[in-house]
Amino acid sequence: MKKELKKVLPAVNLPLLADGRIDEDAFRAHLRWLVQFDVGGLVISGHAGELESLTPEERFQVAKMARAEIPAHLPMIVGVTGMSTAEAVACAKDAQAAGADALLVMPIPHFAFGAVDDPKLIVPYFAELSKQVGLPMILFRYHRESGLMYTVEVMLEAARQVPDIVAIKDSSQEYESTWVACQYFERKINMLPALGHLFLIRFMTSDGAVSSFSNVVPEFVIPLFELAHAGRMDEARRVFDKIRPLSKTIYHDVPLMQHWAVEKEALVARGRFPRSTVRPPFQPLRPEQISNIRLAIRSAGLGVELRETA
Repeated sequence: MKKELKKVLPAVNLPLLADGRIDEDAFRAHLRWLVQFDVGGLVISGHAGELESLTPEERFQVAKMARAEIPAHLPMIVGVTGMSTAEAVACAKDAQAAGADALLVMPIPHFAFGAVDDPKLIVPYFAELSKQVGLPMILFRYHRESGLMYTVEVMLEAARQVPDIVAIKDSSQEYESTWVACQYFERKINMLPALGHLFLIRFMTSDGAVSSFSNVVPEFVIPLFELAHAGRMDEARRVFDKIRPLSKTIYHDVPLMQHWAVEKEALVARGRFPRSTVRPPFQPLRPEQISNIRLAIRSAGLGVELRETA
């Protein structure tokens, strides 16, 4: 039975050892912590989970570890990427073999060269994934500046031709117009925004979220969704006010490419991760940036006394 993809779906950061290898103990502990909350499932090996820096063997290893820690009733969604359709299919097949219930499908980088408004170039990609793998898919819509933001027409045509597309992760600044268009589509497509600094507004209409921000502060993001979705906006705003400083450090104080470096530092400040190692091309943050992250964590009442770690 296919599991529905809705509610808050944290995209999980991947802890690494100081030399860049996967920290299995810290990863498993982080997963066990996250599933204590009322999540709708977990997203493994998304961008924030080091998807592009992992080898195919490491991606399989990470997904197998995660499946062992995620209860059977919760969907495990695994990120899919590739420089070609064939690479993405191989990535998706590995995810399926590791126990994935669904896929978070990234666009092929070459789509940035004028393809994102042409369904004849985009739809075959999803159709081949559906044919070869057959798992439910979340279509990942990037922001316009990436050059990889699908138009509404392309997304809906892909969903029309490929029923395995069951949700859209929208990290664009154009979520609202997409939501309206989806209300008139022939079947339900769940809308799952990213961009945590906009959750207060977007949670009023969304079906949940796919967000690495929610893997840092799930105890705030989950009630924020429940309150905003229920229209209890005064209460939702009070929850959101607690994490506004952290959302600023993630979404405004560093380039977007670096936002999971911020999240790892925030998890260190919380005492959840032993270190904040990232793999190149991502870079460690500057001391003043780390100081701001720690202040934001403390302002939410979540800070711990930090110790030096190897």
